[in-house]
Amino acid sequence: MATPHKYPTGRADFESIISEGFLYVDKTERMYEMIGDRKFVFLSRPRRFGKSLLVNTLCAYFEGKKELFKGLKISEYEKDWIQYPVIQLDMSAVKDMEIDKMSSSIGIQLEEYEKKYSIAINDKLSNGARFYNLIKTAKAQTGKNVVVLIDEYDAPLNAHLYDGKLKEVKPKLQEIYQQLKVLEKDERFVFITGISKFSQVSIFSTINNLEKISMWDKFSDICGITHEELENYFHDDIEVLAEKHHCTYEKMMEQLVYQYDCYHFSKFSPAMFNPTSILNAFAEGELNNHWFGTATSSYIIDHLKRHNADIKRLAPKTLFADDFDVSPEDYDSLWPILYQAGYLTIKDFDPQWNTYVLDYPNNEVRVGMMQNMMKYYFPRNISSGKISMQQFYAALKAGQIDEAFTYLKDFLSEIPNILNNKEEKHFQTILYVMFTWLGFYTEVEVNTAVGRTDVVIKNSTNIFVLELKVDGTAEDALAQINSKNYSIPYKYDGREVVKIGVNISTENNVRTVTDWKVEK
Repeated sequence: MATPHKYPTGRADFESIISEGFLYVDKTERMYEMIGDRKFVFLSRPRRFGKSLLVNTLCAYFEGKKELFKGLKISEYEKDWIQYPVIQLDMSAVKDMEIDKMSSSIGIQLEEYEKKYSIAINDKLSNGARFYNLIKTAKAQTGKNVVVLIDEYDAPLNAHLYDGKLKEVKPKLQEIYQQLKVLEKDERFVFITGISKFSQVSIFSTINNLEKISMWDKFSDICGITHEELENYFHDDIEVLAEKHHCTYEKMMEQLVYQYDCYHFSKFSPAMFNPTSILNAFAEGELNNHWFGTATSSYIIDHLKRHNADIKRLAPKTLFADDFDVSPEDYDSLWPILYQAGYLTIKDFDPQWNTYVLDYPNNEVRVGMMQNMMKYYFPRNISSGKISMQQFYAALKAGQIDEAFTYLKDFLSEIPNILNNKEEKHFQTILYVMFTWLGFYTEVEVNTAVGRTDVVIKNSTNIFVLELKVDGTAEDALAQINSKNYSIPYKYDGREVVKIGVNISTENNVRTVTDWKVEK
């Protein structure tokens, strides 16, 4: 068996990845098609999805570094390898700064190019004026139009979306972005990446010929890893991972798909794996939640709180095509920003109505979302309680119902004030967040012919149908399951159906699950 590759985890520098022998999934053919005869291009993708690597690959290409592309697809098409002046700005570097420091940090990025073209540094000029002068000078000195690459253009905007500073941030960026249209005749190619489309920022308000390719089928796989690429580039790595986890190659593929796959970025997009997650999984030899640990944004949690989001109802969700083309500071809808940030993805498209169904892309994102929401629903650190939850998971998976609910009872009793809200729906939400975080497929308020089941939990061997009573009895809860036939829809599923009536007490000296009744 071949030795696994060198994985470029945490790297986005194309030149070092190639020159130091790291694995590179070849996207240069699609990149070449994207450039074509286009001038202004915008691509939206979630964080940690390969945008920065694409930007750096474009930089190497336009700088004419032919030797780096030897053996890659683009070498079959490109014959001229013209060297253009390239200006590359990374706005993610300034996203967490105060307003004045943001301007000076952008100035430092400009200064690097000013030195290259022997421009006298004048920090009394605005960044917009310096950027204008830089493009004009670069063209005058080289005799060629300038390539401008702006990565994560909206990172500072998203960082200040809800802290009241957005109006101060916009002008600092607009003075840079508005030059792109003014200097159109001096530019060869302008490529901009980001997550959201801020309509009131001059990129979108002044560049009327900006091609937004984010949802084009043709470029849906320009970032990320397809199934075919995974098997072509990582076949030996999958075998090594399967051997470590004592399973077959096919079974490991199923686990990789379940954990990291199924992002779709257009109507007919192939299913895409998250590259950060895949690379880290192979590097560590474990199928952990890699992307969520590196890409979770506080503004997403703020967004959920601002909309008083019902976490149980986030997905699936149907949207019209027009719903995607909205600006974060303008819309009241909850879902477009969750899609843009990668927390939801396209799972289905209806051509008759031009509607899209959004859902969690995979288990990594679903579980990661719940882990973040645990902090919101549970008012203090629950590290010690996680042991009880893991014990609950193991017991429930093994069919040891009484033991499992004893662990659940202990866990809830350790968290003060968790049952201040005495509504049944509140407890439904708590269970939904916990069970989903543990990795169970969980549904709440499931419609049946004669009512709605409170909670349904599914794993590979069992379906657990739960009815909850607050300050009632477990006997009444189980009786309601039977009288309304809540378990009938799962009769022919093939998995064992377990009916559980649960009572929760909100009395001050109790505040936890008190009793439960089980029927298989």
